[in-house]
Amino acid sequence: MRHSDDRHRAEYLPSLFDRLRDDAPHARSEPPGAYAANADDMRRIIQRDLSLLLNASNIGDELNATRYPHAAASVVNYGMPPLSGGYLGDRRWESIERLIRTAIVRFEPRLIADSIRIRPLNGRSAATYNKLMLEIDALVQWSPYPLEFRIQSTFDLEMNRVTLDSAMHHGN
Repeated sequence: MRHSDDRHRAEYLPSLFDRLRDDAPHARSEPPGAYAANADDMRRIIQRDLSLLLNASNIGDELNATRYPHAAASVVNYGMPPLSGGYLGDRRWESIERLIRTAIVRFEPRLIADSIRIRPLNGRSAATYNKLMLEIDALVQWSPYPLEFRIQSTFDLEMNRVTLDSAMHHGN
């Protein structure tokens, strides 16, 4: 590995959690390349972190965002507002898309905010009662150029749970 590759990999380290997890507990030391993520690792890490983010319930309904804008944008308000308890037909796509986008922009800084596209995938499955199928497209901040990130998701409004399809996490 060239020196510039070492510097590149050091700039895109995984989260602290991923770096503290020891994949080789018997090794006394590891070279920097062992804990720096490659493109596929970073996509997998972002997919996992998006799953955690979109499945966490925030306190948005209990927090006055106008009065406390910094708290609304802080980790105190990590996650999504609960969407369970209603029917998909009662919800407007624009409001659901806005909630998902806000959570991703606030808490997933590795995705370039202006590149995030969220769109519904209607009619792809017969078993979609009260489930919203969607696709999240974005660019991952990477060097020398951004990485494409695309994933399909199913948002189950009855269970208030998001499932990300790992088969679609690679871009072209």
